[in-house]
Amino acid sequence: MSLFLCSSAFAQYDIAVTINGLTCNEELLLANHFGDKQYLRDTAECKNGVFHFIGKEKLKTGVYLVVLPKKNYFEILVSSDENQMKYAFTTDTTLSPKITTSKGSNENELFFEFNRLAVEQGILGSQLKKSYDAETDEAVKKELSQQLKNIGTLVSAKRSAIAKSNPTLFIGKLYLAMEEVKALEIQPDIDKEEARKNQYLWMREHYWDNVTMAEDGLMLSPVFHNKLKDYFDNYMIPVPDSAIAMADVLINKIEKGGSKEQYKYTIHYLLRYFEESKFMCMDKALWHMAKNYYCAGKAFWADSAYVAKMCEESNKMEPTLCDVLAPEMSMPDTTFTKRISMQAIDKPVTVLVFWDINCGHCKKEMPIINAMYDSMTNEHFEIYAVYTQGDWEGWKKRLAKEKYDFVNVANAFGDDKFREYYNIRTTPQIFVLDKDKKIRFKKIGAHDIANTIQFLLEEQGVVEPEKKE
Repeated sequence: MSLFLCSSAFAQYDIAVTINGLTCNEELLLANHFGDKQYLRDTAECKNGVFHFIGKEKLKTGVYLVVLPKKNYFEILVSSDENQMKYAFTTDTTLSPKITTSKGSNENELFFEFNRLAVEQGILGSQLKKSYDAETDEAVKKELSQQLKNIGTLVSAKRSAIAKSNPTLFIGKLYLAMEEVKALEIQPDIDKEEARKNQYLWMREHYWDNVTMAEDGLMLSPVFHNKLKDYFDNYMIPVPDSAIAMADVLINKIEKGGSKEQYKYTIHYLLRYFEESKFMCMDKALWHMAKNYYCAGKAFWADSAYVAKMCEESNKMEPTLCDVLAPEMSMPDTTFTKRISMQAIDKPVTVLVFWDINCGHCKKEMPIINAMYDSMTNEHFEIYAVYTQGDWEGWKKRLAKEKYDFVNVANAFGDDKFREYYNIRTTPQIFVLDKDKKIRFKKIGAHDIANTIQFLLEEQGVVEPEKKE
C-alpha cells in the first residue's frame, strides 16, 4: 500500500484540487486567513495530476487560500460542519471564476456562484468607468453613473440573498457580517447637528448587529479584523475613558455570544491598538486592558510568564496615568540644603520635566523649555525639573551656565522614590499637572508645553480664553 493511501485512510480532511496546466512536479500550498494576515496550513501531495491536502484533524471553519507556484491563489470556504473528505475543486492556472468549480460542498457552490457574478459585474463596471471618464456629455455621464451604482446594488443584493437564505451556513454568517448596518434615518424636523449626533450614537450601538458572535470561523477571514479596525478608527472618541467603555461593551457582547476566538482576538487586538495609539493618555486604556483582562485571569490563551510580565508593566504605569494625582516628590536643590516639594508648589499649573545633562534630546529640548519659561508670564505656572542621574557637579555647572530659573532638583541623597512611581526610562519626560496636581498631559514635546498651559489656565478659569482670529 502506498504512503498516499495510508495517509488517506486515517485522514479527517482530504481536499482534492485539479489545476489544469499544473503538474505533480510543482508545489501547491494551502493557507488560511487570520485577521489581516495569511498563514501556511498545508502542502499538497500529488498523484495522477490531482493534488490532495490531507490531515488527521478536521480543518477549522474559515476562508482558506489554495496557492499556486507563482503565488497567485483562489479562495475556498472550509466548514467543520461539512464532510471535508469530499471536497473537490477544479480550475486552471488562470484561476478564472468561470471555470472554477466545486464538488462535495454546499458552502463552496454558493461561494463560487457569487464570485462568478461579482467578477462579471466587476468587468462590466470597469468598462463603464472608462466610458464615464472619457465622456463629456453630462446627461450621458449621469446615466453611466447610475449604471455603476446599479452594479454595486446588484452584487450587494446577491450577497444579502445568500446570507438570508443560509443563516446556519458559514457563508451565510460571513456574508451577513460583511453587510453594513443601515444608518438611522434623519428626521426632517430635527436640528442637523443633533441628527448627526443621534445617527453616530445609533451606528456605534448597532455596528455589530450583523456579526454572529458565536462563529469562530469569522476569525479565519479578513472580515472580523476589518470591522474591528473600522469600528475603533471611526467610532471611538479619542478619550481614554470613552475608549475603555467602548472596548468593555464589545468584549462583553462577544463573551455572551460565545466565540472564544473572537474574544481572544479582540482583547489581543485592542491591547496592541491602545499601545500604538498616538492619542494623548491612551496608555490608560492599555493599562485597563492589561489589568482587567490579562491580570484578572481572563486571557486563557496567555502563558503565566507573559501575564506576569504584563502585570508588572501595568503596575509601573498605574501611578502616572492621566487624571490621577501625581506622586509626591521632595528633593534638594543645587545647595543640597533646601528640599523642594512638588506638591507644595502653589500654582494652577505645574510642569514636571525629567531630564539628564548628557541626554542628546534633552540638549535640544531644555533650551526650548527655558526660553518658553522666560517668555511667558509664569505667575500661574511653575516648572519642576528633576535631574535623573548622579553627576551632581556636572548638573550644577550646567544650571549655572544655562541659567535655568525654574525649580531644579535632584535625588542627591537617594531617598526619594520618584523612579518607583514615574517609571522614567527615557529623557526628557514631561508631565503637565492642573491645580489639584492631577496629571492632564504627558509625554509631550517642549514646543507643546505653552499650549497645554494655556488650555489648563483657560479650563480652570484662571485666564480668559484667547480670541481666535
